[in-house]
Amino acid sequence: MGTWHKDPDVEQALIRLNDALCSWERATGRESTLILVPHIRDEKIVISQSGKPLPLDSDLEPELMLANAMSARKRNE
Repeated sequence: MGTWHKDPDVEQALIRLNDALCSWERATGRESTLILVPHIRDEKIVISQSGKPLPLDSDLEPELMLANAMSARKRNE
């Protein structure tokens, strides 16, 4: 099983997506938060911020991460 997803093809797609976001964000100075919450608990929640995977052993729940990302978006409007 992969780090992010049970399916190896989806795992590789998520890695490529994260790598592409990281490169794009470095080139543009932009930031983003990527959150994938599977509906079944046998798969991990994936959170990546500014192109860097975040460990899920932090105290921040995905809902709080989303709220933080939305607050940052509002500040930058």
